[in-house]
Amino acid sequence: MDRKSITFMAVCLAGMVGLKFVGDWIWPTPLRPLTSTNSVSLPRSDATSGVKSTGGSVESLPTANLRPMLTTTNVPRPSFNTAEVTEILENDIIKLSLTSHGGGVRLIELKKYPASEQLGIEKEKLTGEVVALNRFASSPALTLGVGPLTGDGLFTLQRRTGGLRAEKKMENGLVVSQDYSLSNGYFFNTTVTLENRGQQTLALPGYDFAIGSATPMDRMDKAEVQGAYWFDGNKAEQISAAWFANATFGCATISTPRTEFLAQSTNIVWAAVHNQFFAMIDQPNELPLGVRVRQIILPAPSAVEWATNGALNPAPQAFETSFVYGPSELKPGDKVIRSHTVYAGPKEYRQLKNSDKQIDLVMDFTGITGFCAKALLLLLNGLHDIIPSYGWSIVVLTVLIKLTFWPLTNASTRSMKRMSALQPQINAIKEKYKKDPQKMNEKTMAFMKENKVNPMAGCLPLLLTFPVFIGFFFMLRTSIELRGSPFLWCSDLSRPDTLALIPGLGFLPMIGITGVGLPLNLMPVLYLGTAWWLSTLTPASPQMDPAQQKMLRYMPVFFGILFYNYSAGLTLYWTVQNLMSILQTKSTKAQSTGPSVTTVTSMRRN
Repeated sequence: MDRKSITFMAVCLAGMVGLKFVGDWIWPTPLRPLTSTNSVSLPRSDATSGVKSTGGSVESLPTANLRPMLTTTNVPRPSFNTAEVTEILENDIIKLSLTSHGGGVRLIELKKYPASEQLGIEKEKLTGEVVALNRFASSPALTLGVGPLTGDGLFTLQRRTGGLRAEKKMENGLVVSQDYSLSNGYFFNTTVTLENRGQQTLALPGYDFAIGSATPMDRMDKAEVQGAYWFDGNKAEQISAAWFANATFGCATISTPRTEFLAQSTNIVWAAVHNQFFAMIDQPNELPLGVRVRQIILPAPSAVEWATNGALNPAPQAFETSFVYGPSELKPGDKVIRSHTVYAGPKEYRQLKNSDKQIDLVMDFTGITGFCAKALLLLLNGLHDIIPSYGWSIVVLTVLIKLTFWPLTNASTRSMKRMSALQPQINAIKEKYKKDPQKMNEKTMAFMKENKVNPMAGCLPLLLTFPVFIGFFFMLRTSIELRGSPFLWCSDLSRPDTLALIPGLGFLPMIGITGVGLPLNLMPVLYLGTAWWLSTLTPASPQMDPAQQKMLRYMPVFFGILFYNYSAGLTLYWTVQNLMSILQTKSTKAQSTGPSVTTVTSMRRN
């Protein structure tokens, strides 16, 4: 493989790292118009199917003009003057902390996943706490909050057979209650009941049912993978920071940032909030009218905190997601009952794929690269069933992928070598017919055809393997399986493999950490060494200009810096990939040293 091919690979690698972020920035998710409906591929129920009458009919008000009711961007944060009362509902793997402030869930703790707090980017130190969803959020999850339906939002909590109830009684006879019960695994159920116990017909306003907030996992989580999803039975749509930034193409013009995402559909199957490894997915059994996502700015670290630990997220934010329900009239004795099935747990494909509502789409396995990522994840988990180490499973999977593409890469290398050998003759043709471009192209193509050389043969393998490389990148980047998984000196394959800290070097761009120092990460150093070694095995083409040769010489250094603070699992994959490429390059050279001279000589005689 010559230096031009290495340049192409470098561009591919850079694209692999930034493709998704650049795509979100250039082509942000469009705001769906409220008057449109989406195609439906799953069965739907009527919007009023959650209404159960005991005395008369429940009348739904017209919903044709919903924007005044739906658009409320400046929503006040609830404040309470009374002490908060909490009740716990739990099993062996999940713990719900219900609150009297809003009648929702303050925290959802996942008992099998310890929370990790890095102190100055030292080796991971477990605090004894566990992962908590909706952490740092300003409002509880799964609640109607404070508003016309709930007054001051102060609920009473009661234990009932099989679960808990939060209840609020209003002076007009409206009783709002919410029942919680645990189901299987990370699933639980909640049912919201609006009951008219008064003597007068009540006009109920439209309201939001808050699903929860997508928040960083801890204060050092930069939250590169964080946002909301919703699924209409046809397409899962992700709303992230890029959508709210609303940046136009290029750096010169920046559009006005958005503050709220709002979508209406005739078939909302589920909506979710998620971060890098965990998600909360609400599947409503009765259809809401729409989905709303708000961007909430969270408290930033103080100047003193930032100076002490530059690893803190300087601009934390949350994405608060809710279902939107329309107004209705409730006659005396009538009830409106709306139930929800909620998944709150890890983004683990083997757990999510069995859902008949396709909640596994929250993992963003879409398109050709998503297909590759899903296949690679299944292979990785299959290998882990045999090899009880995700580190060694990554090594074996990387070797297997390299061996799969070995014949194709060998053919590409031989084709490029033949092209390199014929380059002087091709240059002679170009020089001879430089005043007649059409004839120059004809003669060049005829010469290549005569010598059975295809200029595209060297690029085809790269194009075929590119989706696999991208799929591997995104698969390892969000694999919950790697979280907390040790390998050799790495304590956690989902984090950098920091062995020590070098104080006083925190000012170094991209690799240093302000107030902390320079983390000594060994895996990126190994990657840098193997990348440099690989570059020395591919000497520069004589036709390459000196500036390009110098750029390619230092390309491994650039990528070594770029990947320095990436997860150890990713740098392990790239390091093994380099080692296999070195082995293949040496093997190809050993096989072609003798015959290549004869072949070139024969071609030149012809």
